[in-house]
Amino acid sequence: MKYFLVGECKKENVFQLVDPTQFLEVEFEAEVVKALTCLLPDYFCGVFAGTFKLDGQRRSSDLALIHRHFTHWFVIEVELTSHSFESHVLPQVRCFQYGEPEDSCITSLCRGFKGLDADRAKSILQHVPRFVAVVANRAEPQWEAQLRAVEVQMLTVSVLRDYQGRSGYEMEGKLNVQRESIGFAKYSAPDNSLRLPKSCGLPVGQIQIEDPFGVVATWVVREDGNTLWITKEKGFISLGHDSYVQVIRTIEGRLSLKPTFSG
Repeated sequence: MKYFLVGECKKENVFQLVDPTQFLEVEFEAEVVKALTCLLPDYFCGVFAGTFKLDGQRRSSDLALIHRHFTHWFVIEVELTSHSFESHVLPQVRCFQYGEPEDSCITSLCRGFKGLDADRAKSILQHVPRFVAVVANRAEPQWEAQLRAVEVQMLTVSVLRDYQGRSGYEMEGKLNVQRESIGFAKYSAPDNSLRLPKSCGLPVGQIQIEDPFGVVATWVVREDGNTLWITKEKGFISLGHDSYVQVIRTIEGRLSLKPTFSG
């Protein structure tokens, strides 16, 4: 049995690991929400029961983690390691990773996240980079290795209790973000430029961006108040005037443009 001491050596500061096999999945899911909300403060965490469809099969998720700046989000599958990996866990996460979200995802996001309206929920589903992670009740190296093969990540959450019944949590693992949205830019054809809020974090000066057609070129970023103007140094980009593009940044720092919608 594992024990944890927090602070001074007092009875009320000693926590004991709760047997991870004693939870029902619905009980463990409630504990996971509390743990992720506290331990990952850069994210909103909530119930997300939207359905995804892959190869004619529909599957419903458990939770979502949405970055507070809406740059990326995770579909979370909460699992007990007593469940079958091959017949249950793997089909679930493959559907979330490679399937298409259905309309129930919009409804579920609005219900599970206060202040999120249908337009914002739809934008998250259509444009914000989505990742998938499993949160399990104990470590399972074989699961982790097989999940990596389908680009799914894994965390382990352990529940602790003190003699008064207070809860503590231990989380193992780290969520990696391979790409993120840094904002939506409006394109001005006469200026051959994009406009983005300064808060997006792009540096002033020369940067390289891959356009929607796969061409990498040099752009110049200049600051004007709270706005950044991003101007193509040579040549033009074949986008309609006043159209919007999403600026995506990868974990390596590469920037690319993704067309979204017209203004």
